[in-house]
Amino acid sequence: MALIDIRDLYYKYPTSDTWILNNINLKIGKERVVVTGGTGSGKTTLLRVIAGLATKVYGGELIGDVKVVGKVAYVPQDFDLYVLMPTLRDELTYVLTSQGLTPSEAEIRRLGELLDVKDVLDCNVMKLSMGQRQRAAVVSALALRPDILLLDEPFAHIDPKGVVELLRALSNVDITIVLAEHKLRYLTNWVDRVVLMKDGSIGYDGPLTDLSKLDLDVEWPLKLVIEGWSS
Repeated sequence: MALIDIRDLYYKYPTSDTWILNNINLKIGKERVVVTGGTGSGKTTLLRVIAGLATKVYGGELIGDVKVVGKVAYVPQDFDLYVLMPTLRDELTYVLTSQGLTPSEAEIRRLGELLDVKDVLDCNVMKLSMGQRQRAAVVSALALRPDILLLDEPFAHIDPKGVVELLRALSNVDITIVLAEHKLRYLTNWVDRVVLMKDGSIGYDGPLTDLSKLDLDVEWPLKLVIEGWSS
């Protein structure tokens, strides 16, 4: 069953004369998907559309049909803006309470264990390592009990060790996960599918293992990543 069903989608921001997303048709079920592409290809905008933020927050014009089944949690690239409270325990207590749930110690510990941040629940979030802060933001999103988790360039501000730790932790999460990311080499055995975007359109949708076999006209930094994705 498709949890995300996008048909004939066009979208542009209020300041743009051209479509940022151009004739997007995409279905995503309960799976792990990476949306990749060069700078300005539309991958972040696509996540904003799925999250329901495009027109509500950024304005602009949207044409087409976007159906999303279930609750969505979206963590932006600047994940430090996502956590509002001084400690992760305070953050999880706030998120759970806001949903009418009891912030029990058992539930807070469960969430902390899920992404391996149980030992820093009472630390000042801004004093944690970059990787720990990233996982703290994701834990806060998971406290919403989403059916779909959207992560915008989650590897942008963390080192390779942090990337490995994040992906290992997310392997314990049994929901749909969609990442906008261009560091594909970390995702070889992790994602089910890759969606490659160029100039606001989908140029490829399929297994990551087949991506390097295609003759793709993409900007050279991304092409190097694609050609060396298994290195």
